[in-house]
Amino acid sequence: MKKINLRYASALVILAAASVALIFVNQTGDQGLESESERKSENVFGSSTMPSVAGSSQSSSSWFCPGVPGLEKTVSSEIVIANPTDIPITGKATFLSSDKPAAVAQLIVQPFTRSVIDATGGRKSKFISAVVELDNGAAAVEQRIIHPAGDSVALCANKPSDKWFFADGFTGSDSLFNVLLSNPFPDATVVDISFVTAAGKREPASLKGIIIEPESIYSLSMGDQGARNESVLAVSIRATSGRFVAGKLQHFFGRGRLGYSTSLGASSTSRQWWFAGGQKDLDVDEQLVVFNPTEQDQSVSVAFLTGVADEIFREPLVLTIPAGRVTTLATSKLPAVTDGRYGVVVSSITNDFVTSDEDSDAEYVVVEQVISRREDKKTGTTTILGAPVGAPSRIWTVASGVPSAGGALVVLNATSLPTILKVSTIGPAGSVAIEGLEKIELGAAAVLEIKIPTTSADLPMLIEADNEIVVQREVNRGHELIGFSSVLALPHRSSGIATIAGK
Repeated sequence: MKKINLRYASALVILAAASVALIFVNQTGDQGLESESERKSENVFGSSTMPSVAGSSQSSSSWFCPGVPGLEKTVSSEIVIANPTDIPITGKATFLSSDKPAAVAQLIVQPFTRSVIDATGGRKSKFISAVVELDNGAAAVEQRIIHPAGDSVALCANKPSDKWFFADGFTGSDSLFNVLLSNPFPDATVVDISFVTAAGKREPASLKGIIIEPESIYSLSMGDQGARNESVLAVSIRATSGRFVAGKLQHFFGRGRLGYSTSLGASSTSRQWWFAGGQKDLDVDEQLVVFNPTEQDQSVSVAFLTGVADEIFREPLVLTIPAGRVTTLATSKLPAVTDGRYGVVVSSITNDFVTSDEDSDAEYVVVEQVISRREDKKTGTTTILGAPVGAPSRIWTVASGVPSAGGALVVLNATSLPTILKVSTIGPAGSVAIEGLEKIELGAAAVLEIKIPTTSADLPMLIEADNEIVVQREVNRGHELIGFSSVLALPHRSSGIATIAGK
């Protein structure tokens, strides 16, 4: 890991301010001139690689879950499927493992309900992943692992990719970091894997040309690949043939981290990453881990969003991440960051950072946030991948709600205009606003933590706003453990995106 290079040169400040201005795209014009399709569009930033709900614009949906342990007796797991419509949703779940043929289970989810199924499909194998195919684009799917070291929720991908990245891998104090690679296709996939530690990039010959058999899952313990006891560990997986899905399982044992965390990987780099759940407190240790998997140095600006828009443009923090390296920013130790809640947006300012999203060959960075909360000499750690460019949306879905035992929604206003929020639950009567949460004011570039009443906590939820927002969920880790498992909600997409993006 290279030493952080902090610069406040006036030229870069101007660039950083311009990049942060992307927050305010299509928000300062004459609202009266907007067409109806534009107002209905959930995302004015263009397409995004983040998992999302297609809504009425798509008649079917597919979800590729990152994978769960299948042999640990003290661990259980589930897949949650939420149906917000007034008609039944049908489909199937295909379960993949490393040592058994794929197995299929038929699904039906009744109107305005959610279905919870065993993520292992009742199979016994070291690791198992699932593909959920449904006949309705409005459904939302996520994966949950119930683990003695802390329960963890993960998003499921909408589609496989030919590349995946992890910015934070951490094997300090012999912590476990398992990478799970799932191939849902009838043909084999071949991948090359490289990783980066504090000493630099490594490309072992043993990680070249790895074959992921058809309809199977391949697991890799990074500690067994020469990356043991590493506090800095980023991973790139690129297919030379085929496509796949990548997830990670992390069990932290020390060096400032304790607990269990799982998540989907990043299916691409992005020129912008959003985080709603920033927090500075005496009992919170927060880090931003920025991975540059490209062959050129990357510069990024880091803006902390506290509801005072003018502050964003006053000396944004600028980092340089050398090619093929990782930079860790300990935000908890920055004196300029005020105590309390804030949002974070990390934006690339390398070369023409406002280039079109259609330039698929351009690569930028991957950013993860690591938060460790301490209480009575106990620690609970969670990691979360940021929301990439294109993710801010006017509508977000939470498939499994927020457990009544503890947790909250954290909402970031990603625009320069105040907005009004509404939080609803999906139940027998359809979508119903929660009492007291029908009309919540949220200022420009501001963050709000919303506690959900226990009577509504376990139901699927819908968060709606007038302008683009980012929604993160903090879920109690269970087992009387401290801290939370953090995971993004699912943004909605619509056909209006193409109109606004000019595609």
